[in-house]
Amino acid sequence: MSTMLDRLRRFRPVGTPGGAGPVGVPMDSRTGVPAELVPVFRALDAAIADSEEIRARASEQAAGLIATARTDAAGMVMDARARATGEQAEVTAAIQARADSAVEQLLTTAAAAAVQLQEAGSQRMDSLVAAVLDRLRADVWRTS
Repeated sequence: MSTMLDRLRRFRPVGTPGGAGPVGVPMDSRTGVPAELVPVFRALDAAIADSEEIRARASEQAAGLIATARTDAAGMVMDARARATGEQAEVTAAIQARADSAVEQLLTTAAAAAVQLQEAGSQRMDSLVAAVLDRLRADVWRTS
């Protein structure tokens, strides 16, 4: 209890009332500053140890969460790649079907156009053959 009283006495007014005196707390000349701070730092030792333990647990938890997240991410990437392969096959099949349909339509249109050309050629053929024969006859008769 006497150390507590010694500490409290240091805060009592120094000197007689009057002009301003030095401000501050006088040092305990018997024990010195380090001796006064030792109990404070000893009290902090437990808090420091607790904070280090909390930090270590948090680091372990963070490492576990990171490992789990990496595993989950790898699984998601594998799933996405598998789905992408399937979807790519579906898209390729759809494009191929559209291309086949377009080719079939072009072939149908070309066949119809070929039939029309043959019919038109057949219709004109008789008149063209007749015109050629007429010219040949006219040339033959002129020369004879």
